[in-house]
Order: sequence, then C-alpha cells, then structure tokens
Amino acid sequence: MTIKKSKYVYFLILLTMAITLPEAFAADVNVSIPSGSSVPGCETTSKCFIPNSVTVHPGDTVTWSNDDTAAHTVTSGTAKDGPDGNFDSSLFMAGTTFSHKFDTLGNYPYFCMVHPWMVGNVLNTVGGGVEIPLGTITIGGDDMPKETVATGMSSDSSVRVEIVTSQPTANEMLSLEVRFRDANGGGLKANVNYDITATQNGKIVLSESGVHQNEGTGKHLTSVLQSGSPVNIKITLNGFGLPNEESKWIGPKGEVVNLQVVPEFGTIAMMILGISIVSIIAVTAKTRVIPRL
Repeated sequence: MTIKKSKYVYFLILLTMAITLPEAFAADVNVSIPSGSSVPGCETTSKCFIPNSVTVHPGDTVTWSNDDTAAHTVTSGTAKDGPDGNFDSSLFMAGTTFSHKFDTLGNYPYFCMVHPWMVGNVLNTVGGGVEIPLGTITIGGDDMPKETVATGMSSDSSVRVEIVTSQPTANEMLSLEVRFRDANGGGLKANVNYDITATQNGKIVLSESGVHQNEGTGKHLTSVLQSGSPVNIKITLNGFGLPNEESKWIGPKGEVVNLQVVPEFGTIAMMILGISIVSIIAVTAKTRVIPRL
C-alpha cells in the first residue's frame, strides 16, 4: 500500500512539474504605442510600435501599452489580408494596456485596424541567439529545436541580421527567412543587397548572388538535403540601395555576418527537471527509513 501511494505521489509531483516548469521560464515583454502614431509617418521609421519587432519564447506574454492620445487595436494579421484570428485587443483607449500570451511557435505579424499603417511583429521561437562580429552560421544537429532564430550584427553595428529556419531533415528542403534590421532590432532596412550560400557536409545546397530585397526580408529554400546534419549558412552584405545603382549603395559591403544558434531553453529545462526528480527520489528514500511513531 505504501509503495502504491509513493508511486502516486511521484506521478502527481512530476505532472505538476510538467505543467508549471515552462511557466518558470516565462517572461513579460513590453511594447509601447507611442504618441503621434495615429498620424501617418511613423511607418517610415518603423516606430508605430516600439519596439517594432520582438522575439519571445513559448509561455511569454507581450503587453502593449497605449501611450498615444488616440484609441488603437492590436490585431494579429496584416492590413492587406485582414485579421487571422490569433489575437485581437479590440479598441483600447489611451492609458490602457492589452496582453497576449504566446504558447505556439510561429511568426505573428499584427497591425492596428483603425490606423492600418501601424504594423508590428512577434516571433515565437525556442531558439536563442548570440551576437558575434564575423563568420558563418551553423544550424542543425540532433539537439537543435524544430525551428530557431539566430541574430548577428555587422562589425560597424549598423545592421542586425536575423535568420529564421526550420530543422534540417533528410529528404526535405530547408526553409530560410532572412531579415535585415537597424542596430536596435527595430524596423526592417529597405533595399538590401546580399549574397547567400548554404552547404551541408561540404556540398552546396543553396547559392544565390546579387539578391535584392526592397522590404528588408527574403525567403530562400535549399535543395533537398541528404541528411539531418548541420547546414552552414553564409550571408555577405553588399550594401543598401536601388538595383542598377551600385555606385550609390551605402552601408557595409563585402562583409560576412556571423550568427550562431544556441538552443538553450530546452537544455536548461531538462536539466532542472532532472535535478528535481533526483531530489524527490533522495528525499523519499530518506523518508522510508524513518520508523513510524
């Protein structure tokens, strides 16, 4: 009877830990709707929401504060395609807030239905990022999450590069989304020119030169991968400017940005879970040798 009770207690403890452990890592992220955003113009500097783009992890909560004098909405989706149903603040007044908890991985663009030039973005990912000045990015391996994001900075700290990628899988193509932002990770930089290459086990699986993206973000797809082993990705910045006007391009040119993926969330969670289980077993073992009174 005692053994059955102990097993039942173990089960309840582990179940409770499984439910509450992600919450221990949850964070609150704040986004401001600044004064004057209800008037067109903030979209040119990506300052309608500050910060314009945030990266969160599962269980994190984003809170938008209306610091403007006008009423606004925070509506998941795009002004072009309309609401997608993921979240919607409805109209909330100046001086109030709206919060949403992000449990599902994904990319969540949003906008204000009253002022459609106001746009922002929330990226929910398991990965982490480390910023290092020069080199290449390696994504993949047995311990990597299904989807991850890596960030890196140019040596002059003027360009922040983000890559969102799926997990390398044998007999499948690898999808990549590259974003170029200003130094603080805010608005997307327009008219970016770059080269991108990707290799796996020494074989080229993606090679594109002279890429131009007028909105600061590009999507790429590798050829079919032969295995789930790491994929090395290199991005070379060629400057910012309009096509066929290379002499007028500004910013870093010929520079390779270094990015490194760190899947730290899952590793830390499992370590703490393992330590907790060992502690429970140790305490229970000691309790068994105490005679009943």
